Amino acid sequence: MSIITVATSKGGAGKTTLAQIITGTVAKRGLRVAAIDADYNHSLADWVRTFGRYPITIETELNETKIIPLAERLAETHDLVVIDTAGAAMQATVFAIGCADLVLIPCQLSSADVVEAAKTSHLVQSAAAMTRQEILTRVVLTDYQAKTVVAGHVERELEVCGLKTLETRLHRLVAFKEMTFTGEVPGEGAAAAQANALLSEVVALGALPLPSKELVS
Repeated sequence: MSIITVATSKGGAGKTTLAQIITGTVAKRGLRVAAIDADYNHSLADWVRTFGRYPITIETELNETKIIPLAERLAETHDLVVIDTAGAAMQATVFAIGCADLVLIPCQLSSADVVEAAKTSHLVQSAAAMTRQEILTRVVLTDYQAKTVVAGHVERELEVCGLKTLETRLHRLVAFKEMTFTGEVPGEGAAAAQANALLSEVVALGALPLPSKELVS
């Protein structure tokens, strides 16, 4: 079992898109997947319930005192639990971070995203100190535009802040936008390749119980 929390205090950074990619792609591979939507907008829950394309157990929970018990209960019967948090620093986010095996921080190409990614990283460090355990953390660059000046600048700023990033970047691709309308994660092309590459990195970090070879379409 594994618990992955997607978090950043910056709204619109791509948290729900990242959660959709992970839950949908892993569920397609036959693993038992659950998700907790801890965002007031409940976009992830709406996506799962509206389309129902994948056997994903979905729960909504805004009460911070119930996040950890719920995650632990779901983890007992599922291979993967993904927690999608609110785009603000809330108590529920702290608890969602504290029970995670891996925290993924989505970050788009803007100064504000870098600042909030750094704040979220500090929040993870505080949660780790409270729980007296290391919490693995990686930044995921989303809505990425390769070979641009701003991409290079953001990557340098993240490095200066001491933030580790996944090598995989989720590019600005139509397929990721279409996913929100169809309920189906990309199954071919560049978007599918990036989704699989991202999950392969998560597997390599030991935060996903799925052999890397299973991610090859």
